Amino acid sequence: MEAMYSPVLGYLRFPTFGANQLYFVAEDNLWEVSLMGGRAQRLTESRSELQTPRLSPCGRWLALVAAEEGEQEVYRLPAEGGPLRRLTYVGHVLHIDGWSADGTSIRFCGAHRSIHGNADAQLYEVSLEGGLIHSVDLGPARTLSTEPAGLRRVLGRNTVQNSRWKRYRGGCHGEIWVDASGKGTFERILGDHPGNPVAPIWWQDRIYFLSDVDRTGNLWSCQPDGSDLHQETKEIGFYVRQPAYGESKVIYHRAGSLCRWEPGKETGEVLPITLPSPQFHVQRKFVYGSEEWEDFALHPKGHSVALSVRGRLASMPLWELAVQQHGKRQGTRYRLPTYLADGRLATIADEQNSQEELLLFVEEASVSPLDRIELPEGRVQSMVASPTQPALLLTTSRLELWYLNLEKGTLTPLDVSNLREIEDVTFSPDGNWVAYSKHLNTEQSAIFLCSVDQPEPRQVTEPVRYDFGPAFDPEGQWLYFLSSRTYQPIWDTVQIGASFARSMKPYLITLRSDLRSPFLEQPAALGEKEEEEPEEREEENSEKSAEKKENKKKEDPAPLRIDWEGLSQRIIEFPVNEGIYGQVFGLRKRVLFSEFPLSSGSEEEKQSKRKPEGLLWAYDFEKQEKELLLQGLDYLEVTPSARTMAYASEEGLRVLEAGANVNEEDGSPEEPSRKTGWLDLDRLRFAVELRPEWQQMFHEAWRLQREFFWDEEMSGVRWQEVAGQYRLLLDRVASRAELSDLIWEMQGELGTSHAYEYGGDYPPKRRYQLGRLGIDLEWDEAAKRYVIRRLYTGDPWRSKIRSPLCEPGLNVREGDYLCAIGGVPLDEQTSPGELLLHQAEQMVPLTLQHPEKDAKSRIITVRTLRSERAARYRDWVVGNRRFVAKQTAGRVGYLHIPDMSTQGLAEFHRGFLAQVHLAGLILDVRYNAGGMVSPLILEKLVHRHLGYDVRRWGAPESYPYHTLRGHLLALTNQFAGSDGDMFSYSFRELKIGPLLGKRTWGGVIGIDSRYQLVDGTTTTQPQYSIWFHKAGWNVENQGVTPDEVIEDAPHDYAVGRDTQLERSVQRMLQLLEEQPIEPVRFTARPRLG
Repeated sequence: MEAMYSPVLGYLRFPTFGANQLYFVAEDNLWEVSLMGGRAQRLTESRSELQTPRLSPCGRWLALVAAEEGEQEVYRLPAEGGPLRRLTYVGHVLHIDGWSADGTSIRFCGAHRSIHGNADAQLYEVSLEGGLIHSVDLGPARTLSTEPAGLRRVLGRNTVQNSRWKRYRGGCHGEIWVDASGKGTFERILGDHPGNPVAPIWWQDRIYFLSDVDRTGNLWSCQPDGSDLHQETKEIGFYVRQPAYGESKVIYHRAGSLCRWEPGKETGEVLPITLPSPQFHVQRKFVYGSEEWEDFALHPKGHSVALSVRGRLASMPLWELAVQQHGKRQGTRYRLPTYLADGRLATIADEQNSQEELLLFVEEASVSPLDRIELPEGRVQSMVASPTQPALLLTTSRLELWYLNLEKGTLTPLDVSNLREIEDVTFSPDGNWVAYSKHLNTEQSAIFLCSVDQPEPRQVTEPVRYDFGPAFDPEGQWLYFLSSRTYQPIWDTVQIGASFARSMKPYLITLRSDLRSPFLEQPAALGEKEEEEPEEREEENSEKSAEKKENKKKEDPAPLRIDWEGLSQRIIEFPVNEGIYGQVFGLRKRVLFSEFPLSSGSEEEKQSKRKPEGLLWAYDFEKQEKELLLQGLDYLEVTPSARTMAYASEEGLRVLEAGANVNEEDGSPEEPSRKTGWLDLDRLRFAVELRPEWQQMFHEAWRLQREFFWDEEMSGVRWQEVAGQYRLLLDRVASRAELSDLIWEMQGELGTSHAYEYGGDYPPKRRYQLGRLGIDLEWDEAAKRYVIRRLYTGDPWRSKIRSPLCEPGLNVREGDYLCAIGGVPLDEQTSPGELLLHQAEQMVPLTLQHPEKDAKSRIITVRTLRSERAARYRDWVVGNRRFVAKQTAGRVGYLHIPDMSTQGLAEFHRGFLAQVHLAGLILDVRYNAGGMVSPLILEKLVHRHLGYDVRRWGAPESYPYHTLRGHLLALTNQFAGSDGDMFSYSFRELKIGPLLGKRTWGGVIGIDSRYQLVDGTTTTQPQYSIWFHKAGWNVENQGVTPDEVIEDAPHDYAVGRDTQLERSVQRMLQLLEEQPIEPVRFTARPRLG
C-alpha cells in the first residue's frame, strides 16, 4: 500500500544498523532502508512514540522504547517487522543502551527505582524473552560499552545528548569513566575537557564520544586513558546527534537527516532516504470549544460571547442561533478577543510576521478583517475596551500602557514603568479615565488614575504592600480596589514564627470629597423600607431577561468628577475578613469580589487534579452584609453596564445576571441553557490543519524568546539567523514529537539554562498504570522464587508513602517469598510487574511464604501504590541520617533538601528542628531540583546561637529559638541546580560552613512558565538572570565549585558506598576535633537580696 504515497524526506532520528540494513525512527514509527539509502519501508504502526531502537548483534531483533500501554517500557520486534512484544513492566524506561555481546539480553536506562527522578537513573538488563530484570550495579549512569573482544568498559554519566543546551559547561556535563583493567575499578578521564562529552562508546581501539569543543557538536575520540584527543568530524552548524556504530562506519542524526561517516573524513554523507508515507500524524483533526477554549469576552450588551479556541476567533449568541467564526481558518493565532462598545470585535493576531497586529472584525462571520492596526513594540499582555468610545487600552511586555483611539487612528502612551508590568487596567464609566496598578518599587504597588485626553498619571493610593485590581463604581462615586495591607500574623504550629497568609481586603476611595462612607447605616423606623425608585421596582417585578435589560435605552454616563485634594486619605476598608482576594467589580449599590482559599502546593494537592475553588461574594450597601453568590470561580467578567456577568471555572463558562445568587446549587454543572446560565461550548467546532499550526507554533516559540530572553542582545546569538536555519526543517516534521525535538534544539542555540518545551497536543494513548508494592524483589535461583530483599517503610503513618506490605497486622518481613499475585504463580518469565499492570491503587491478593522450612503460604490483600518514589526517598533520608548518627556517636545530624520549593521547605524544617540541638549538622542538597525558597533556608542558617533561655525546671532552650550552636556543612553535586546552585553559592560565600561534593548544575536564569502555544505547549523564556557581587554572571553555565571536590566512582555504588557522605562525616568530625562544642557551663546565678 505504501507505494501509493508520494515519497517525503521525513525527520529521521535514532539510527541503528547492521551489515546491510539501516533502521530509524520517523513519524514516531520504525522504518527500514538499505545502508545506501533509498525508499524506506515502515515496520510498525505504533500507538506511541518509538525511541532509541538498537539492533541485536545477530541482526534478528530490534529492542526499543515504546509506551503502547501508557508507560515507557522495553519492547522487542523482529528486524524484518512484526508485532511489538513488551519485555519490561517497570514503568520508567528512558532509553535502550545496547545488547549483551551474545545477544541474549538488552541493557536499558531506567528510573523506576530512582529516588531523585531521572537524575539518578541507572542501567539494567532484561532477557530477550523478558522476565527477570537485573541491575548493572554501577550507580547513576546513562551508557555502558565494553571493549570489542575484551573486558574493559567505558561508562557515561549525566546525559546522552548535548544539543538541547548547546555549549553547556556546568557541573552536569557528561562524565566518562573507564574500567581500564576490566576488573571493575573505574577512573574518570577527560575531567578537564573543554567541551561537553556525552554518549561514550568503545569503538575499534578507541573511545568515541560527542563533544562541542568547537561550539558545534561533533564526534571526538581518545585513547582509553584520555590521551591522544582527536576531533573526528568537523560539521558546522547543526550538532551531530544519536550516533550508531558499525564495523567500519558511523551513522548519525543531523539537521533532520541521517549521515554516514567513515574514519578519515571530516563530514558525514547525507543518506538519500525517502518515506512513502500517508503522514497520518499530520492529518487534520477536529476540536471542540469545551476542550480548547483560551480567552473569552462578554459582549457589552451581554447577549453574546467571543472566544479564542485553539487560536481560532469566534463569537456566538449565548444560547441561540449560530457560531460566527472570524479571520483565517488555519495558520494564524488570535488571542485576547475584546468587544468594542459598538459591538465590533478586536483581537491580537499572530500571522507569523515579525510583529503581531491588532485586527478588527464585524460581528458577523468573516475571513477578512475590517481594519489592521500596527501595535507598539513588544507583546500585548492585556487589552480593555472603552465602554463609550471605539478605543482600547493596551499593556505591553515593555512595561507600557497605551491608549488606542480607533476613530482617530492615534496611539497615545499613557504611562510606563521601569519596574514591572502595568496591570489591572480599567476604564471609568464615562470612558475618560483609566485606573490601573503600577509598582512604586519592587515591593510595593499603588493605584493610579490617568485621563485619556491629558495623560498625566496620578498616584491615588499610598500602599502598605500591594494595591491592585481597581474597579469603578457604575455611578462614578467610588473607586474600588484590593490591597495587601492587613498584617494579622498567623502563628506557626511547628516553630516559633508567624506568616501573613491572608493579608488582603477590598477597599474603596471616595472620588468626591462630599461623599460619606457607604458603610454608615442610615436611621429608619421599624418596618420602614426605603422608597424604591420606579426603575428599581420595575427591575424587581419584571421577568425580563438580562439581555433585554442590557438593551434598554439609557443616557450616557455623567462625566466622572474627581476631587483630588486629600484623595489618597479617603480610603475606606470593607468590613469583611482578611483573605486572598482576586478581583473586585462594582454593581449598583453592591460590590462583587472573588476570594480564594489557602493552597499548600503539596504533592497530595497536585495529585488531586483540582484547583482551589474560588468564591464569589457580594457586599450589599443597603443590607450592610456580604452574601456568598457562588463557588468554583476562576475568573470573572462584568459588562460595562454592570448588569451581566460571566465566570470561568473548571466546569466551563457561565453567564448570569450580575450579582445572581446560585450558591444553593450542588455545584455540578447543569445542562447548558438560558435558565442555568451554562454555555454549550461544544457549539464551537473547528478543523485543525496541523502543519500550518506547527509553523505558527514554531514561529511563536522563536518570537517569545526574542521578546523575553533576559539579554536584549540574545547573549551574542544571531537569533534571526537561527530562525531561518531551523525553519528549513519544518516541512520535514511529521509528528508532534518531532516538532518538540526541533523546538528544543532551536532553543538550545541560546546556550542558556531553563529554555524548555513541554506539554502540547500529542496523540491520545492508553494508560494502564502499574500497581506498586514498595519493595525490592530478587530472584532466588535456589528456591525458584522471588524474595523480598527490602520493604520501604517510608512514613508508616502515611499509607501512600510506605509499602502496603508494611500495614500493621500483615507481618510481612524482608526475606519472605512472594509466590503469586492474584493467584497467578510467579516464575522467571512471569514478572510481578506483568501481573500488577493496570492495578494502581487497587486491592490485590498476594501469596507470601516465610523462608523457614515447612512454612505455609498465606494470602494477604493490599492496596497498591501509584508511585513508590516517596517511600524510597524517605528510607534513603532515614538511612543517611542513621549512618551519620552511627559514625559520629549521635553528635551530628543529617537532613536532605530535595528542592527549593514546598517539599524542600518541608523537608528542611522536618530535619532541622529535630536536630538543631546537636553539635553538627550536614545539609545535603545533592539532586536539589531548584525553586525559590533558598533565602528562607539561608535566613534560618545564618541566625547564630547567642545564649539560652534558662528556667528552673526543665532544660535550657536556645536563644534565638531554633539556632544551631554547632557546626554546619553542606553537601552538593552536579544535579543541584537553579535555586540549588544559588543555595550552594550562598552557603559557601557566607561562610556558613564548608561546602563539599561536586560542581553544581550551573543554571540560574529564572523562568515563570507564563506562555503557552496554541496547542497547550509551554515554552519557557530565560528571563531573570542572577548576578552575584563576587561571581557576577558566572554561576550560569559554570556552576558552583565546592571547597572540597569529592568524586563518586561507579565501583563505589557497586558495593553500596556513598563516598561523598562518608567524606562529609569525616570532615565534620575534623571540625568537631578542631573546634569542639563544649557543654555550656552557666555562670553563677545572680543574688539580688
